[in-house]
Amino acid sequence: MMNIRSMIISCYAAFVSFIGWLMSGVKPRENQVTLLVSFQENAAALIDTYQQQANMTMKLTVLYTKHASVIEKDGPHLSFRYFHEKNPLHLIHCIYTMFKSKAVVTDNYFLMTSVLRKRPSTTCIQVWHANGALKKFGLEDASNSDRSPRDIERFKRVYASFDYIVTGSDHMREIFKTSFGVSDERFLPTGVPLTDVYYQRPPSLKQYHIPKGKKILLYAPTYRDFAMDGLVLPFSKEQLQTELNGDYILLVKLHPAVKHLAKAETDGEWIFDVSDQPLYPLLCACDVLITDYSSIVFEYALLEKPVLFFTYDLETYREKRGLVDQYEDIIPGKACVTQDMLLQELLHLNASANRERIKTFAEEWNQYSKGQSSQQLLSFIEQQLLHKKRPASH
Repeated sequence: MMNIRSMIISCYAAFVSFIGWLMSGVKPRENQVTLLVSFQENAAALIDTYQQQANMTMKLTVLYTKHASVIEKDGPHLSFRYFHEKNPLHLIHCIYTMFKSKAVVTDNYFLMTSVLRKRPSTTCIQVWHANGALKKFGLEDASNSDRSPRDIERFKRVYASFDYIVTGSDHMREIFKTSFGVSDERFLPTGVPLTDVYYQRPPSLKQYHIPKGKKILLYAPTYRDFAMDGLVLPFSKEQLQTELNGDYILLVKLHPAVKHLAKAETDGEWIFDVSDQPLYPLLCACDVLITDYSSIVFEYALLEKPVLFFTYDLETYREKRGLVDQYEDIIPGKACVTQDMLLQELLHLNASANRERIKTFAEEWNQYSKGQSSQQLLSFIEQQLLHKKRPASH
């Protein structure tokens, strides 16, 4: 099955390369910049900052997938267009839009950016959708052992299209170097745009109608490629009522890739599905975050609030997906492999001790993210790229 899948993707890649070749003569428009978006947070931060800057000359086009559809908004010199990667017409339009741009900012692995590898007139900037990493990705992904050499070469072509990679810390820079197979000169230490909001005034939480006297547990697990429709809750309704003395309610925020596949057993009283709600207000509202291998902890740490780790499939995930080395030592908490371990961690939570560990963790992983990351990246594009060519290494 993997061989058939690999062949299909190879045909897709050949089509992308062919369209890129056909359009090789397309010239970029002056001051045109394209955002290629699959996660809303970085794009939303960049768009908000862009709209606040009266002196910027760039014109922004946003191409977004279905997971990021909420970012669309009106504004001068700003246009939005939905695209589906499997739609040939969408793909052709996407490549054309990128070729008409002086700079392309993307937040994920998109095979179509491979056409920018040998295009001196367009600069590609990778603003990864996470500002830290606990699971392996890219060339380090454990599932690559099932991939063909042709697959790996295709990955490398995409990674080679990144002229610059935005990073929020030296830790993440080192992970990018091995995951993407790139060198030091490609990194932009501007900080990660999605963290900017954590330095601003917290949002109003009135819309959530939180029951008085209740504390909030927010469960935000990562997705599992090998169990896309599976969901294991950290606590049952009965545990919330009895073992936790009715002090907490549980909010469940599923990953965008699985929220339509895995359903949380909610009751509207103790357990609530908030998968369609924006992440940042939920993180502000909760008293304790419960996660696993998700990068959410890197931004949440900026709030200096307690976090617990429910890693019921730790060894399975390590084998099938891959975790960073010394995962258990890196996370600011204990890896709880059973519900009982998690329950004991919550019952004996030392908020002050946890806060110090979280604070240190946040400082290390948000080294360059100080609240002005969007402004710094947009200024770099405006001042350094719109009238200059790509790095000399290309």
